[in-house]
Amino acid sequence: MFQHIGVLTLVESATDEQRDALAQALRDLVGQVPGLSGAKVLTDAGIRDGNADVLFAMTFDDQDSWAAYGAHPAHVAVVETHVKPVLAAKVFIQTTGPDFLA
Repeated sequence: MFQHIGVLTLVESATDEQRDALAQALRDLVGQVPGLSGAKVLTDAGIRDGNADVLFAMTFDDQDSWAAYGAHPAHVAVVETHVKPVLAAKVFIQTTGPDFLA
């Protein structure tokens, strides 16, 4: 198991609909990207200013599957359509550790 974990902060003008569509688009990558076996996506409750907006943990069969994910057309489409238009900041980590959001 190999995980790609990310935290996204969206621009202030991002709508709830854009945030929710982004989260669902990440979930929908499972079954489209070879080697991507799971996608857990959480969105912030919106009760405290300054929090990030989206947390995700993408689980891959192995590191090679994750490496191929970056250029996969379905992933590129999610980034272009849902992430780039509203992204303010991002932080990622890749790990072979235990399932982060088990």
